[in-house]
Amino acid sequence: MPKFLKRILPVVIIAVIFLFLGKNLVENWSSIPFSELHFNVWLLILSFLFLIPHFLSYSKSWQVIMRTLGHPISFWQSFWMIATTQIAKYLPGRVWYMVGRVYVGKKEELDEQSLAVSMILETCLLIASIGSIFLISAFIAGNFDFTSLLVYSIPLIVALVILVPRILQWIINIGLGILKKPRKDLKLTYLKNLRLSFWFFILWFAQIIGFYFLINAIYYIPFSKVPNLAAAYALSWLIGFIVIFAPGGLGVREGTMTFLLSSVLPTPLAIVISFITRIWITLFEVLVFFIGLIIMKVVGKKDKAA
Repeated sequence: MPKFLKRILPVVIIAVIFLFLGKNLVENWSSIPFSELHFNVWLLILSFLFLIPHFLSYSKSWQVIMRTLGHPISFWQSFWMIATTQIAKYLPGRVWYMVGRVYVGKKEELDEQSLAVSMILETCLLIASIGSIFLISAFIAGNFDFTSLLVYSIPLIVALVILVPRILQWIINIGLGILKKPRKDLKLTYLKNLRLSFWFFILWFAQIIGFYFLINAIYYIPFSKVPNLAAAYALSWLIGFIVIFAPGGLGVREGTMTFLLSSVLPTPLAIVISFITRIWITLFEVLVFFIGLIIMKVVGKKDKAA
């Protein structure tokens, strides 16, 4: 495929998705239950507050991974390195935030190969944990037949397989090969992989609860529907992550979320919620980026003083 087509095709696909969602929203505008809409600023603030433990858990997870790989870093080092590079995921391709993390890690005199391994391991654990959450949520929601249950089981099966030490080692070495890094043998056990996964489950639970309060800030949904929301959030993130041509899953995540939320929300409202969710998480990541810059300077000064 010609280079210009590779560059323009993702843009066209994303544009088509947004055009389809926009057209659907305009055509079904009258079906939005305006009388049931409200704005609760306290619930909106609460939704942002739940993103704090989400990001703190994310920072802790990488600190634990680096310690497991024999390169201990402080929690605040982990915080600012993730905070200042996470925003790069909005660039085309799926590698830029990884490249950014490796770059700042090298500045902190961390081993380049271990940094690459940590990013591959982190990605595997993110996928394994969100896949498990999707299945558990879909099962609790109960909206399935035998066929859909088999389909829902796929992410959990993948998650359990990914955590098998030999398979995880194989995946890591494939990733290192793609990155043109030498192979690395890790002393991982299934129990150790499950322990590493703990922090990823915490970060997803916090984000999903924040998502629930975000919706309730404008439209009431009973707490009993959290499993439905969790399944929609988990699968839309997973598909958005897998589709590498969409920066940050842009368009793909909104389209998937709209489709899944339509089972508990009017379709046009589901479209609006998917857009609001993107703004919600992006605003938080921008805020964390600037906080990360401040922490980077503070931690840097302490290191120099030491």
